[in-house]
Parts: sequence; structure tokens; C-alpha cells
Amino acid sequence: MNTYFPAALLAALFLAAPTAGATPPDGPGVPGGAAVPAPTTVRLTVSGPAPATTAPSPEATTTSAPAGRTVTLTCDPAGGDHPRAEAACADLDATQGRVERDSDTACVLLYDPVEVRAEGVWQGRPVSFTRQYGNTCELNARTGAVFAF
Repeated sequence: MNTYFPAALLAALFLAAPTAGATPPDGPGVPGGAAVPAPTTVRLTVSGPAPATTAPSPEATTTSAPAGRTVTLTCDPAGGDHPRAEAACADLDATQGRVERDSDTACVLLYDPVEVRAEGVWQGRPVSFTRQYGNTCELNARTGAVFAF
């Protein structure tokens, strides 16, 4: 039995195979063959600053720690209940979905801890981030607009 393929069949198979980086053909919801970005939905929580660590004076009334704040951020298009959704999505896109980035901002050495959490999906990839920062200046310098709410 002869096991060769005719040249015309091989050429047809080669031409029909998708190429790396090719855009999909035009279709419903895909104008001009543009790739549709994977969804981004991230739940963001900020807790703190924490209550004072020193004992209050007898005359002072005790205060409780500020309640945690939670928002949902969606991107492509920017939305959710994050007040700076467009800037937060731009920051995530600039860092390839990493919540934290390098910063050379100098912050005051005041310890007033803030804990943050991000859980969700950025462009189809899972996001899970928890960190405590020494103060809100450090938080803003390292996370940009992501936790600015």
C-alpha cells in the first residue's frame, strides 16, 4: 500500500492551518477580526488603617478601626463600582495584571498599617493578592489607582 499524500492535498492542509498570531476572521461581535479581550473582574478590599496601638488616656473614648471597604473592578470596558475604574484598569494593564509595582516614591515613616486584598480574574488569568503596607502613602505608591477608593 502506498502511503504518500498528493501534493495538492498537502498544500490544502498547509494553507488551512491557522498561523501563530493570526487574528480570527470577521464574525458577529468581532469587528475587523480584532481579538476579544478575556474578561477582567477583581474584588478589591482595603482594611485599615488600624486603631492606635497605644493605650488611650482615661479621658479618651475608645474608637474602633475603620470598617473595610470593598469594590468590584471590571475592565474592557472599565466599570464596576470602583470610583477610578479607568485608571485602575490602566495600571493593571501596564503591569500585566500584577497588583503591585516598583516605586521610588518616598513616604513618611509613619506606621499606620493598611491591609489590602485582590481576588478575581485579569484577562482570563486568576488574581490573588494580599499584602499589608505600613501606611496609605506606601499603598498608593506601590499599587497606583488599583486600591484608590
